[in-house]
Amino acid sequence: MVFVRLKPCCPTVTMENARFQFKMRVQPNQGSGADNDDTALNSICLVCNNGMEVCSKQGTLGTWGSSTENTDGFSAADFLMERHQDDSAGGVNMKLYKHGSSGYTAYAISGVTVPTWGVWRGMQYCRKGAKICAIQTRVQDPLSSGDDVALSGVKLFCCSNVKSVKVHLDAMYEVEGNSGSHSYYTETRQITTGLVSSSQIDETTSFGVAASLSASVGWGAFSGSVGLETSYAKSAFSSALTNRKEQTTSTTSWKVKFSDPLYVYQGRTTVYMSDGGSFELAGDIIQQSDSKLDVTNIEVLT
Repeated sequence: MVFVRLKPCCPTVTMENARFQFKMRVQPNQGSGADNDDTALNSICLVCNNGMEVCSKQGTLGTWGSSTENTDGFSAADFLMERHQDDSAGGVNMKLYKHGSSGYTAYAISGVTVPTWGVWRGMQYCRKGAKICAIQTRVQDPLSSGDDVALSGVKLFCCSNVKSVKVHLDAMYEVEGNSGSHSYYTETRQITTGLVSSSQIDETTSFGVAASLSASVGWGAFSGSVGLETSYAKSAFSSALTNRKEQTTSTTSWKVKFSDPLYVYQGRTTVYMSDGGSFELAGDIIQQSDSKLDVTNIEVLT
């Protein structure tokens, strides 16, 4: 038996209106006798904050039971495992834990009688600020003869959530235009686009989070912004998040009229995660203005 079917993560863009549960399919004690084969734990599913269920490979025996909901997510787990014997059930039970100011609180399923054989393997923890978001299971297919085990292993994966998103403009060129001449010249600069920095977050995760943000965050997030005009903020945000690529350097240019003021900016978006990690993406849209803009960071999602 091998671990199979790593399922997609629960959504991790925001924690608003979050609710988290898990459910398990468990076969009760089958009693003694040669024909009474115990399998105990057959299936585990996570119930995400949007109601979506994330399940890996599943067994077919037993009754479903569910935990109660919590609004904080789960950040630790413990697994009850029966050691190998003539009639081994493999996995028997699992508890998930939420972390709060008073420590860890255990959540278990109800609605089904869960056997108590075996030994608890000991709590395993997500890193600070991360929550359990995906699952991978090892499940034995039913046998025509011999000892059926069903679910005999589980891997739980932790994800962090977006804590806040900030947009700012990086000033590239500024001229006040104090000459009376109406002639032009061309200014050429190198710009860096794509993933310009990251901390504690790998490239694949950064691009995945950026894609989710780009698809889910509406322009209403910019309403009421102070300092940076909404149109510039929108462009900076959109351009940065769509530049989901490795850091790239290219050349760009623009025309400058001697008599006119010109201010040129590049938009950047920084995403801060709940586990302390962050990453910054730089867009390829160069924004021009005839007046100086406020380049201060503005939060577009908190």
